[in-house]
Amino acid sequence: MKEFVSKNKNFIFCCSIIAAVYLLDSLMFFSQMYLLYNYFDANFIAAVSTGWAYLAQGAGLVLFILMYKTGSRISARRGFQVLLCLIELPVIIISILAPSGTVLMVMVIILNIIVGIHTGFTFTLASAHVRSSRLGLCYGLAYAVGAFGTWLISSLSEGLMTSYHIIFIDSVLIALIVVVILVYKDALGSDPDGKPDAADVPALKPGISLDSAGGKKLLIFLCLVIAIMAPISGIGTNNNLYVEYCREFDLLAQRSFYAVGLIAAGLIFDKNRTIGGVCTVVSLIYPIVLTMIYNESGLVTLVIGMSYLILGFFAVYRAAAFMTVASESRKLYLAPLGLAIARVCEAVVVLLIYKIGIDQLTSVILVSVLFIPLVLLFFLMIKGKYELSKVTADPQREPSAEERRAAFAGQYGLTRREEEIAMFLSEGRSNGEIAEILRLSENTVRFHVSNILKKTGMKDRNEVGRTYRM
Repeated sequence: MKEFVSKNKNFIFCCSIIAAVYLLDSLMFFSQMYLLYNYFDANFIAAVSTGWAYLAQGAGLVLFILMYKTGSRISARRGFQVLLCLIELPVIIISILAPSGTVLMVMVIILNIIVGIHTGFTFTLASAHVRSSRLGLCYGLAYAVGAFGTWLISSLSEGLMTSYHIIFIDSVLIALIVVVILVYKDALGSDPDGKPDAADVPALKPGISLDSAGGKKLLIFLCLVIAIMAPISGIGTNNNLYVEYCREFDLLAQRSFYAVGLIAAGLIFDKNRTIGGVCTVVSLIYPIVLTMIYNESGLVTLVIGMSYLILGFFAVYRAAAFMTVASESRKLYLAPLGLAIARVCEAVVVLLIYKIGIDQLTSVILVSVLFIPLVLLFFLMIKGKYELSKVTADPQREPSAEERRAAFAGQYGLTRREEEIAMFLSEGRSNGEIAEILRLSENTVRFHVSNILKKTGMKDRNEVGRTYRM
């Protein structure tokens, strides 16, 4: 057991923090949704929960990406994330004591922007420290624990989610998350771009480079695939008959089926990403099929339960696909991009449905029309991956700078910072030059150079540079 934990500590750690953050944010979010019933009708609240709230989450995710791409990477800093956690507490207190629906709506938007930034942080953390072949399970398992935990806490007593008692539970969760964030550097390495599990080092073989034309094309295809999947999912799960049928299902059964679906989707994605994608495409048909077979089936519980199970496939795919790209390309800011695209597209669809209304026949027609470009783009993406993989595997091809860098770091188990410094050593730069470029002190650069020499077993920086260029 001790050996298992030691080998998988980063996986366990990242899975735990994703689950804890999701549990906290879900509890606060659902508390606000229940409180909205004091001011608005059910249709408006439905539009808020998966419309305006999702837009705010998407904005938070995009904000995280933009802040991460700055030189300071402020959105991935411990202090910034701790500050956001501390802001969440007064947000939920004000929500519970809100004197009007307007104040409560403002708190909903603020909370969901913070949720987006939190999510970007956890996705980036996992992409940096969990090997890419386990990211699906990491996310699926964490999301399942968070989803089931939300139901479990909310079921403790009637009215808990809208009372001041929920503040105590949220406070405990915030305190735990803050403590974990404050110590995560010691657990994972020197920074969010640190060293993965020892067992993960073999997985650090260079993936498809996004610096190449083919890599950029595949990234665009993936963005478009998620952008089309999201409205199909939104139309399917927001049509009136689907919502009506699923309301008849026991909440415990809902959470159980959903948790199983998330874990199964994560395992399938990690085993074979293409099959995981195909399963996701196929799963999007089910909400529409459900409305057709519900009254014809004698297995009502199984039919509706399956609808919750298959929801896990899109939830995992939109997150794990981009986390994998971020991990293998070493462009960590891409990790939350898939969820950002999905949230925005889902929100737009939900708000349109709320505004103009879509009947059952129109839902079927729209989903059918959207499936044509989805299947085409998905096929082109898979074909492009296959062709680019053949080029990447060509022994006669000169490796790109990105591939060379990833291969060197993977071979010697370097952290992200050490990887950067090794690249500059190959260019013959001095400690002072490296310190100026990376905005570090010369002592810090010397410390990293010393670690590089220890890990590679090389005698000096010149040997590191020569080996890197080979």
